[in-house]
Amino acid sequence: MADNAEVNPKELFQNAFNDILWEPFEDNYDNWQEEPFWAAVEQFKIKTKEIGYDDPFVILADYKMPTFEIIRDKLKEGPVGCFRRGWVSPLKNVDVAGAIGPLELLSGRKYNGERVVVLDFWATWCGPCIESAPILSELAEKYPEVAILSINNEAVFSPKPYAPEVISKFLEENKDKFRYSAYIDTAEGHARDTVYKKTAYIAIPCLIVTLDGEVKYVGPESKEFKAALEGAVKAAAPKEK
Repeated sequence: MADNAEVNPKELFQNAFNDILWEPFEDNYDNWQEEPFWAAVEQFKIKTKEIGYDDPFVILADYKMPTFEIIRDKLKEGPVGCFRRGWVSPLKNVDVAGAIGPLELLSGRKYNGERVVVLDFWATWCGPCIESAPILSELAEKYPEVAILSINNEAVFSPKPYAPEVISKFLEENKDKFRYSAYIDTAEGHARDTVYKKTAYIAIPCLIVTLDGEVKYVGPESKEFKAALEGAVKAAAPKEK
């Protein structure tokens, strides 16, 4: 392992913050305990002095964390609704044909009424979206009976130019990653407005698993997503007589 002198002190500081003060407490919002947090604060102070920061708020203030009390309050508050444990999307059903009907297919096969569907809302500027693409490609190959349909919308959160040719070029350049059907949302954001926004999930990639239109999962690529997909595939399989 490299000596501390060989590593950027700010990077060491950020690692110490994550390892000591943030990650051990970020999931404790519904079972908060003060004593362990303040013990960690003292440990963090010692560590940051070793790194070379007598005043940790020289850096933390830049992240709008000017006191340990504010850090504590952020941790106690926890994440927004859709990132909390046990969250369930209010979206219960999706008309897949209606959602993608006005959309342009850029690559892959058209939706053909498959019972199990994965809708993948994504954008080229979204790193996690690109990272999840090879995983979805593998699932598309594992489950050929499933329609995995990516829906690109560069303006999912803020206005951006509508440029299908740019997205087509991106898909061509990354065809080894995107080996499943790729649609582009309309300039007006038809799929975004009729499906994505109704999920109440506020990030991308946003994966939606449906079985006969019934929503089985909404969220990121995860073990829960894979379990929901596997469950939908099993439910849709022909029953042995």
